[in-house]
Amino acid sequence: MTIIIILFFIAIGLSFSIIYFRAWEIKNSKVEDPIILRKIVPEIYFRQIEKIMLYLTKHIVQWLILISVKYWFIVLAKVKKWVSKNLPKIHRFFKTKTKEINQQKNTFLNKAILESKIKIKRIKEKVKRDHA
Repeated sequence: MTIIIILFFIAIGLSFSIIYFRAWEIKNSKVEDPIILRKIVPEIYFRQIEKIMLYLTKHIVQWLILISVKYWFIVLAKVKKWVSKNLPKIHRFFKTKTKEINQQKNTFLNKAILESKIKIKRIKEKVKRDHA
């Protein structure tokens, strides 16, 4: 029983001395700043991933479409040029009128389609200038 009481007083004395030592460190500004651990992996939310994937998908699909449309218009321009020179009756039969692009709802998909149509129109005009 006496050993337990002695250990109790030693523990209380040590706890007060630790608190006193810490107060002395703070008072004399000898406290070291704690090391701040940097987060290796930042927090990424699902909405951010969704926006990034939509953005990348839109540009990849547009890139594929624009490349295929560019070469389609090049081939079409060369065929029209050849048909207009060699077969004028058929050329007059297949003449078409141009249509204007109407603006639709401002959803993500409609914006992407509208951007693609505008880019396709620019490519078509560029091909006409270069190959016609």
